[in-house]
Order: sequence, then C-alpha cells, then structure tokens
Amino acid sequence: MGRTFAFVDESGNHDLDTSKSGSSAFFVVCSVIIAEKDLPKAYELAGLIRATHFQRGEIKSSKLKSKDADRRRRILVDLAELPLKLYFTVVDKGRLYQDGGLQFKKSFIKHVNNLL
Repeated sequence: MGRTFAFVDESGNHDLDTSKSGSSAFFVVCSVIIAEKDLPKAYELAGLIRATHFQRGEIKSSKLKSKDADRRRRILVDLAELPLKLYFTVVDKGRLYQDGGLQFKKSFIKHVNNLL
C-alpha cells in the first residue's frame, strides 16, 4: 500500500454568533483523498476539466452562474471521473453551545478538523 495524499479546504468562519455581519451559519471542511499512484492521472484529468469548463486559473464554483444547472451537471459528471475520495464535515453553528469551549477559534478549528 502506497502513500495517500489529502488536500483540505474549509469554507465559513469560526464565529458562533451567526447574527454578526459576515458570519456564516455553517462551517464546512472538505478533504480530497488521493492515492499517490493516482496523482498523475488526477492532475491530468483536473487539467482537462479546467481547460474544458474554466479555461484557466482555479476551478471555483463562484465562477458558475447559479441558474446554469446544465453546466454544473456537466462539470460534476467530469469531476466524478477523478480517482479520489471526498470527505466532508459540516457544522451547523446554530446548534453549538454559544458559551462552550468551541467559541474560541483555535479550539473550534482543531475540533472540527479532528472530525475528519
């Protein structure tokens, strides 16, 4: 069994007071898991997907129009061919105790990342 790589990204912020301006209701961490032997194929396919659907630069969902469901579907069909696994942790911050230990950024981030 060879090495495995994990690429991790997060969305949202740690602030439990979701009524504040700029605070998100959810905090999401996504981990993309790829076996070392599959990295060359994954990079090659990702490059083709980028060239086909995004021309250049990063593949970002913010570049997609929310009403263009057909384009989103085509991109997802292509992404499904990548040799990887996805793991998500989604935290509904409204369900957490506001005065608990997770109100502190370092504790919150560490706890959520350990859930992966």
